[in-house]
Amino acid sequence: MVLLGGNSTKSIDLMQRAMGASILRAQVLNNNIANATTPNYKRHDLNFQAELERAINSEKEAPGVPFKMSRMKHIPSFKVKDYREVETRITTDYNTYYNNDGNSVDIEKEMVEASKNTMYFTALAQRTAKEFSKLKYLLRSVGA
Repeated sequence: MVLLGGNSTKSIDLMQRAMGASILRAQVLNNNIANATTPNYKRHDLNFQAELERAINSEKEAPGVPFKMSRMKHIPSFKVKDYREVETRITTDYNTYYNNDGNSVDIEKEMVEASKNTMYFTALAQRTAKEFSKLKYLLRSVGA
């Protein structure tokens, strides 16, 4: 995931949002694991990280010379997507069946995804702590 620039406040905000989505994803994955033997249960997942990356990348892709709109109803040629407007979406997998009973949960895949999600959350938490340490250091140097 692409994070950070020179702006610590934005970085912390991005990481906070990603951590919140990671917590929700953990709940979704745990729900999948709990329903691994439920007939006709369909696997769920969370779509947040890709949308957040798309929003961040849209800031970099802004055209050099924007088109001028003469009327408010005109469709803009390019619109930067604000990362703060990205919302989590829970998706349902209707197309894959791992069991004969219509259940689409692969318990091994869910366990791997849960482990990856835990590592992702831990990395975000460590990076957030590092950003706060930098801010704390800067505030101390300014106050001295």
